[in-house]
Amino acid sequence: MAKRPVSNNSQKTGQLPLMSDWQGERLDGGLRAQRLVGLTDYQVLNGCLDEVRAQDEGELWVLCDAQTRLAERVALAESMRRRP
Repeated sequence: MAKRPVSNNSQKTGQLPLMSDWQGERLDGGLRAQRLVGLTDYQVLNGCLDEVRAQDEGELWVLCDAQTRLAERVALAESMRRRP
């Protein structure tokens, strides 16, 4: 399982420490994280998101973790679809 974020100086610039595939930032009224790696059309079609929003860091971390796991599973399904 991925490590939980650790608070550091990045909060001063509005950036949040997240998993390696996500970049987070503070917004008025909440937080937003965006993927740093692109998704395939198949992943998007099957529910993977490029961006998630939350009210606090814990919620944001859980959403990023869930989306990362979903993208991994959907990528596996996509690779199985390509088999002859």
